Amino acid sequence: MRDWYKPMMINKKESSRGYYNLVVSIRDLKLWKMGLKPHRYWKISDVKRYFGIKGNVDKCIEILETALRQANGEEENV
Repeated sequence: MRDWYKPMMINKKESSRGYYNLVVSIRDLKLWKMGLKPHRYWKISDVKRYFGIKGNVDKCIEILETALRQANGEEENV
């Protein structure tokens, strides 16, 4: 994953920039699916380009949620 090993501080705790982007992108895609634009300059193509995925919003959410489960160790890497 892109930026997976780049550290960043969140509430005085170190976290991975890639993990943060994954979680926030899932949230943003779900908002987009409901008809809400997460912020003024947000584009779904930016999310697809960043993660290297293709498909409609439902497919993108499915792919990113699978990646999140794998990152959390809930699912075997396929």
